[in-house]
Amino acid sequence: MNLNPRDAQNDRHGFAVYAVFAVAGSAQVAAISELRRAMYSRVEDPPAYINAPAHVTVKRLFAGIPNVEEIQEAIHGICESVKPFRIELEAELESRGSNSSSLAIPVKITQELVAVNQALESAISPLADTEFGSSDFYPHMTVFQDASPEESGKGMRLARGLRLGTGFYVETLEMMARTAPSRGGRWTSLASFEMDIWS
Repeated sequence: MNLNPRDAQNDRHGFAVYAVFAVAGSAQVAAISELRRAMYSRVEDPPAYINAPAHVTVKRLFAGIPNVEEIQEAIHGICESVKPFRIELEAELESRGSNSSSLAIPVKITQELVAVNQALESAISPLADTEFGSSDFYPHMTVFQDASPEESGKGMRLARGLRLGTGFYVETLEMMARTAPSRGGRWTSLASFEMDIWS
């Protein structure tokens, strides 16, 4: 069955989907937020990701969790044993989807990034009833997605001036959750987890 996270409904905790993000640096977050605000300035029901900080998703979207605390304990346990690491951005933006409805920045696959993804997948998958997308890890930073042709055209023009540098350091992971619907909903940080910066 091919489930679409955009169709997910809010659960008893008040959220439709959950994920774990490695949030980008403050300048990168500001640049992408500014682009998204300009892109959707005249849209009544912008997509939920407009208010999510620029990030790399290190655990794919999931839903159907019995309790939030159990997931948070799993993430905390992983972060306690992981050293901070750097995420490297590729130089070229990548347009995807029909009519270039999505724009992303590919991320270089490193041992550290893959290890974090695999640890999160192994720890969280048994605790979630539903996982969205493939378990194949394709790290990237989304600029925009699921845009209408008009929105995409505007986003592509705005993205020409986007300067994001070569990457960012990850010292914390964020457990994030989105309310339904996917257009008009909102991403919220449920908890931050600091990595092992002391040893």
